[in-house]
Amino acid sequence: MEEYFQERETLEATVLLIDMRHPPTEDDIIMYDFLKHFELPVLVVATKLDKVKKAKRDQHYKVIKEALDLEPEDQLVAFSAETGEGKDQAWRHLSGFIS
Repeated sequence: MEEYFQERETLEATVLLIDMRHPPTEDDIIMYDFLKHFELPVLVVATKLDKVKKAKRDQHYKVIKEALDLEPEDQLVAFSAETGEGKDQAWRHLSGFIS
């Protein structure tokens, strides 16, 4: 993986999928740090948005941002494959990296 992230000249950004229902795992944090080591922008997509009550979503966003120590240039988008909520926002962020 290191070779891919280091030498892939056309790689403009990465997407890290995490489960929004739970705080980021140790593996999630390690992977985020690994991607940042290569100085790539990261779009963090928090999946299973439909499983989190609307009143609790802000709390979950905060936990994720703090656990990952999300850098200012990186984005966090919540997404539900079930309802499609967050899909447009995710595509908007991704399209910014397409040349």
